[in-house]
Parts: sequence; structure tokens; C-alpha cells
Amino acid sequence: MAETYFSASFAFSCTNAEMALLEEAFSVSEDLNCKMEPPSPSPEFLNAFPPTQGGDQWSGFLALFDDPNFPMLGADLSGGNSANEPAISTVLISGTTDFQPWAIAELIRRCCQASLGLAPIGFEWAVTCSRARPGEFGGGRCAIFADRVDIQSTGEALNHALAAGTPSRRRPTPDPVDCPEWARACSSMHLNSSATRLSSSG
Repeated sequence: MAETYFSASFAFSCTNAEMALLEEAFSVSEDLNCKMEPPSPSPEFLNAFPPTQGGDQWSGFLALFDDPNFPMLGADLSGGNSANEPAISTVLISGTTDFQPWAIAELIRRCCQASLGLAPIGFEWAVTCSRARPGEFGGGRCAIFADRVDIQSTGEALNHALAAGTPSRRRPTPDPVDCPEWARACSSMHLNSSATRLSSSG
């Protein structure tokens, strides 16, 4: 039996308020995935993940996941601020087995609007397998902007490159100006061919 792993580890900076919102979101994900009721959401959480289904206060957050019954991020969150930069938090997000690129990217986009207004955030992830099976290795990259997420797997990038076609293998004809040796050779072959024809006609 083969096991497939999705892994990533990346860091970025954000405000302390954004760090607090990220921590709340990761905590909510863990509670809901374990079928536990999280503490009441903060106003900032509800603003970032507005409910999409009536009175279900978690519905907006659960909409991030392919399967709302399993709202798992597959990653750990750590970090904080420092004495040198007390107003800035450094965030580290990492996972080694079941990292969820899309859910994490959209979560960052919702929680870090102020920081994303200054600069985008990006990360890469890897896909590996416990057995050497074709098609089971790859990864991808993700660029997060304030208004969108641009994400692509290596499989998609490879298919795009293959679909674009390959360059012709036919060697281009040299330009006589750029290659005088080739021009002299062609001239010599032309003269020899003319002489042969004249000799044959005589």
C-alpha cells in the first residue's frame, strides 16, 4: 500500500491583529474537525468568514473546504512578534502529511487583508509518495493577493508546457551575411553543378 503526502513549510509577516485571527481560524478548524463546538467567534472572525447559511455561524468558514464535514488544514501554525518589532508578527505554517494548499491560501487571504494590501504572500508545496510510482510526485505554487488566489500544480504547469508544443528540429538555413563560409560552400557547389551540366551537354 502506498501513502501520498502533501507537505509545505513557509513564513511571512503580518500584523498582530491578523496573527490573532489566524490563530482563531486554526483553532476553529481543529475543533470542528474533531466534532467539538468552538468558542463563540469574534467579530473579526465573522467579518472574515461571514455566514453563508442562515444562523450557522461557522458556515462561511466551512465553505473553504472541499468537504465541510472534514475542515482540516493539515498544518500547524506558530510564530509571534519580537522585542525588535513588537507591532509585527512572523507567521510559520507547516505540514508534512496532509497540507491543504487551497484552504490555507484562502484562509490567509481572508485573515491578512491589511498585509496583502502591501505585498502578496506566496508558498510552494510538495507531493511525494512512499513508493516510486509514476504520477505520484509533484507539487505546486500559490500566490495570494488581497482580491484573489493564484494557484497552480506542477501537473498543470507541465501539461501547459507540453500542449504548447516543441520547437522544430529542422536546422535553420544560415544567412550568407552571418555565415560567409556557408555562402562560399554553396557558391562552389553551384559552380561545380554548372560545369558538370556543360560537360555533359558537350
